[in-house]
Amino acid sequence: MDDRGGLTGARVVVRRLTDGTGAAPDLGAMCAATPADVVWLDSALPTGAPDTAHDRARWSVVACTDGPFATRFRHEDRLAHISVSPAAERWFDGTRTEDRPAFVVLADLLDRTPRLDAPVDGCGFALGWVGFLGHELGREVDGPDRTADGHADADLRFVDRAVVVDARGGTWALALVDPAEAAASAANRAWLDAVPVPVPTTAAGSADAATILPSGTATGRVPRAAYETAVEVCRAEIREGNAFQVCLTTAFAVGLEARVGSGTDPHLDEYLRLRAVDPVPFGAYLRLGPLRVASRSPERFLRIEATGRVVAEPIKGTRPRDPDPERDLAVRTGLAASAKDRAENVMIVDLLRNDLLRSARPGSVRVERLCDVETYASVHQLVSTVTAVLPDGTSRAEVVRAAFPPGSMTGAPKPSASAIADRLEGAPRGVYSGAIGYFSADGSVDLSVAIRTLVTVLDDAGAVRTRTFGAGGAVTWSSVAADEADEVEAKTRSVFGGLGIVGRW
Repeated sequence: MDDRGGLTGARVVVRRLTDGTGAAPDLGAMCAATPADVVWLDSALPTGAPDTAHDRARWSVVACTDGPFATRFRHEDRLAHISVSPAAERWFDGTRTEDRPAFVVLADLLDRTPRLDAPVDGCGFALGWVGFLGHELGREVDGPDRTADGHADADLRFVDRAVVVDARGGTWALALVDPAEAAASAANRAWLDAVPVPVPTTAAGSADAATILPSGTATGRVPRAAYETAVEVCRAEIREGNAFQVCLTTAFAVGLEARVGSGTDPHLDEYLRLRAVDPVPFGAYLRLGPLRVASRSPERFLRIEATGRVVAEPIKGTRPRDPDPERDLAVRTGLAASAKDRAENVMIVDLLRNDLLRSARPGSVRVERLCDVETYASVHQLVSTVTAVLPDGTSRAEVVRAAFPPGSMTGAPKPSASAIADRLEGAPRGVYSGAIGYFSADGSVDLSVAIRTLVTVLDDAGAVRTRTFGAGGAVTWSSVAADEADEVEAKTRSVFGGLGIVGRW
């Protein structure tokens, strides 16, 4: 074991579990064996992915929420509910409910979080806060005045136990200790000693298809014709000068057909099946209270390094893969040359430059790549990279707030485009098109855009109440309504295809 010091007496204790010489560990099995809530930030890449994608998919994290220092921040019905374990009260005060905006509370909690050194070289996760920020928190930055339906607008957990995996080799267990809390520290050291060396991933570890019944159908919230009409309304708003681009989305209600299998969390089995067919750099599985979130996102929202460097990597422009290699190459080439898709991407890059300028050092914002094509299992996509540098001491919560919701999911200008989309969609988006990831105790942040995301809400008895999947696309003046609807269908297939779901609208 190795202790990495902090600035407040708290420390991260590190135990190396594997040296990376064998097969990758089965983190799905680790999540299945964890009875408490868990957050799995799951990085992977498809075969043949571009070199530019490899750093994004280097680290995976399984964060356990049942440690002695565990704390929960949930923002629901416009109230902040903070549940603090006794061992963490000297940092976060006691359990309470506050009538304050989510980002204000988050900034306060991050200020109170003990500063910990990065425990594993190259990894930006030093324990800290993990979970999601839902799209409706955009109301705090001039977005539509909505709250999520049936679940929290945000749920973040301060975790003091985690396992991290380097795709280049190596697995480590991390735990928090503090000399002021002897009993809690002893419990975490005991947990660290007891963490089993993870077994390698096997075919069975990727959720045998025989253990899951196909989930049947998913029904669109609106018919395809209604979505195409809404596209035309967006174009009319653009013609009138009310927006340049509108990210118009819809949602599909996924069937509640029964599953088979002996697992304690069939939703995790579902996620394992998804990841087996569609590797992405920002996958995530969240088991948080009544929520089960299975996300196959290829898109980074923001990464903030402990040094203050910021990276945003928006995606705009998507084409479905073709099974024929020659036709697939033609699809990829066509996307790279598409004036319409490149215009979508450039508009969002400009929006992100503006968002980052609000908190970055003057002159530090740079566009490092523009409209590169990246290829995944089911789609080709245009990806750009925008970077900036923060002044020392800049609040990480304020940086995220200034860029929230992700610009690729709003359109531009953000306030007016969001208002148009909200009026046409007529319902909250919830977790979808928000952000998933962590706020590390060393000052690092890494958040994905919650797209390609299946959200399940359970009732008090643990039965499925709702299962929804959101999808959409950017509408510009040059959009063709039928093509925009086709793009929605392509995005649903990227998830539904792995679950035996047929989307109908």
